[in-house]
Amino acid sequence: MNKYKKWYQHITRNSKESRQPGDERHHIVPRSLGGGDEKSNIAFITAREHFICHWLLTKIYPTGEEHWKMINAFRMMRAENPNQQRYKTRITSRVYENLKKEYSALQSKRKSGINNPMYGDKFFRSELGKQRQREAVSGKNNGAKQDQARKKITESKQGKKRQPFNDEWIANLAKSKQGKNNPRYGVAVSEETKAKMRAKALGRKQSAETIQRKADAVRGSKREKKLCPHCEQMIAVNTYSRWHGLRCRRLNTQ
Repeated sequence: MNKYKKWYQHITRNSKESRQPGDERHHIVPRSLGGGDEKSNIAFITAREHFICHWLLTKIYPTGEEHWKMINAFRMMRAENPNQQRYKTRITSRVYENLKKEYSALQSKRKSGINNPMYGDKFFRSELGKQRQREAVSGKNNGAKQDQARKKITESKQGKKRQPFNDEWIANLAKSKQGKNNPRYGVAVSEETKAKMRAKALGRKQSAETIQRKADAVRGSKREKKLCPHCEQMIAVNTYSRWHGLRCRRLNTQ
């Protein structure tokens, strides 16, 4: 028996029979290796001991499929979400970095060539295959667009306000889309395409519900105004650039 197994057995044998505040549930023989949920295979240990046990398992199973499974399980020990923040130990940064590198290499090897589920599948690379994939996640087939999912998303965002973007962030965003960085840079739009865009926009009508919702959103709010130097009127900033400034009628009729 090597030292890693001895350390592992020492921790699991000294585990508690029932969970105490802060303890975590650990499968002595991992479920991915055939372990079950029976009481004899469950250990209640501290979060730090739980972390160390999964680290030791990557050493106990140093090769093959078992090694990959133990690395994957250990990698997930760092998984966190707003309701769960687990381990804050100084040893994890370097260990986690090496673990990720080894996991990436093993994962690449496992999913390359004939091990790739899409290997040799010409259908899904064809236009028909691509079209079917698009249809599988569009419209009502898209889980995020179903009424129940949309309701949950709406409820999760109600009452929450995003922090305003600072001037530096806005300037960097604008700069990142200028010139050659603009995805439409150098794209020539034909007159035929322009005509189609105009025809699509003409006669477009919004529903009474949409109009009412937009009106309710701005009702009572004060719109910033700007003085037009040509007609000397105070104009709302959202329409200024369209009808005033260099486009002011008084300027163009002088």
